[in-house]
Amino acid sequence: MFPPNFKDTLEIPGATVTIRTMQPEDRDIEHRFVRELSEQSRYYRFHSALKELSPYMLERFTHVNYPDEMAIIATVPEGEGERQIGVARYARKPGSDTAEIAVVVADAWQARGVGTCLLLNLRRLATEAGIRHVEASVLPDNRRMLGLARELGFSLKALKPADYSTIELGKELDDGEQVD
Repeated sequence: MFPPNFKDTLEIPGATVTIRTMQPEDRDIEHRFVRELSEQSRYYRFHSALKELSPYMLERFTHVNYPDEMAIIATVPEGEGERQIGVARYARKPGSDTAEIAVVVADAWQARGVGTCLLLNLRRLATEAGIRHVEASVLPDNRRMLGLARELGFSLKALKPADYSTIELGKELDDGEQVD
């Protein structure tokens, strides 16, 4: 099943940001986006010292298996094309109505509403796909993501084992919940 052809815009000072469905032809802009993230932003997103996406990861990230997976990206115009400045995705846990979500925004575009817009739209798309609960694994020093999660109503689910290296957050999705 093909993912919905989703498109939205976000007006921020100095730019119009397009929020849209990730497509297979976004391989190059996704690769460049991850490679150009700061070391810290890549670490916060992937929980490792990943420098760039492997060919397998690029394939998986740009070819979503909807409705069990969905990815939306934030882009701005650049030359004759566009530059990716953010991405949000969910992946359903097998046989459940729960999905793991992740979001990352390019460093220069953080704290401008892009991550919030991505997550609100992803939440709506997840609900339409039958997802009823979302979870996120966040590193304890990722204060921006923890603040955003708190703002969007996520609650602490658990701290990962004895080293407390990851905070697990969760949120129930409500069909009637206002997302705009």
